[in-house]
Amino acid sequence: MSLRKVNAIHQMLPSFLSRDAIGNQAFRMREILRKWGIDSQIYAQDRDPQWADSGIDYRRYRGDQNNLLILHHALGSDVSDFAAQLPDQLVFYYHNITPSEYLRGYNPSMADMADRGRKQLELYKNRPFALAGSEYNRMELLSAGFNDVGTMPYFIYVDELLEAAESDAGRRIADRYRDGWVNILFVGRIVPNKKQDDLIRAFGYYHKLVNPKSRLIMVGSEVCAPGYRWELETTAELLGLGRHVHMPGSVELQELGGYYRAASVFLCMSEHEGFCVPLLEAMAFDIPVLAFKATGVPDALGDSGVLLTRKNCDVVGEMLGLLVSDQRLRTQIVAGQRRRLESYTHIDIAAQFRQCIQHILAEPEEKTG
Repeated sequence: MSLRKVNAIHQMLPSFLSRDAIGNQAFRMREILRKWGIDSQIYAQDRDPQWADSGIDYRRYRGDQNNLLILHHALGSDVSDFAAQLPDQLVFYYHNITPSEYLRGYNPSMADMADRGRKQLELYKNRPFALAGSEYNRMELLSAGFNDVGTMPYFIYVDELLEAAESDAGRRIADRYRDGWVNILFVGRIVPNKKQDDLIRAFGYYHKLVNPKSRLIMVGSEVCAPGYRWELETTAELLGLGRHVHMPGSVELQELGGYYRAASVFLCMSEHEGFCVPLLEAMAFDIPVLAFKATGVPDALGDSGVLLTRKNCDVVGEMLGLLVSDQRLRTQIVAGQRRRLESYTHIDIAAQFRQCIQHILAEPEEKTG
């Protein structure tokens, strides 16, 4: 295959953050490009100092028609407007955008950014090639008028999380919660589209009518919608569940491993996910997954776990009971999840990334031939 030469392959995104799915993906991609001997850097508006190499402010980027630039897009930003004006060959990498109606009542400025992000799709739909983080994201781009869209899966490094669970901090968390009670876990930002309010209501049925020795643990930052956390706390109190609903906020990797280690079941009632990495993380700890069938969740689960098509609290509560107490069912679910996790983690994502780059740089006649 004859490939056009490029001087560098850089990435651009609004926020290059650690402990963030998009930030981690950009980091891994830069790492691979550099291993291939390609000049590669990350340019961002917000850069986390926890990274050893936190990249460069995007406003310092000087475009070059001989560069390939990968733009990560998950929210409206000045970065996406800036990148659209550059002479580089640009590849749009879509991580999905939360519909603004979920955010409007809690964070109007973020809702505006979501609407802006949707409008910015128009800037890139006529580009020769785009990437999507999941099949759900790919289909959304195609429906928005994009033509050639490839899937670039997320790098999932469960070994790091498993090791974190064995750290001192991880063991302290696990020991605190492994007290004979059932721990229902969800991991994800405290935001309305993830429907933690539905988690509380479903847990309420399970706690009151199936197993009173149980608690709900929802790990995740509330900075995007602090009012929603207050609403969740109020809901828990009104349902008489206040002491049994724990929201520790954003935690370090070592503590996160401890929460997974202590969990009995992973419950997800989210209505909008581009992919949902925590589902695979739960699989790594042999935690049965019960999840609402919506958006990118089926992409993550494959044919494993248990998918819910409705949110009836009685059905969810009774299913939680079976996943906890029916050892045969639990063993079957975990076995299926192990197969799913193995099939996903054994995908040579670096090889798929290379194929995408080769497709982008292939001479036009070879693409059509």
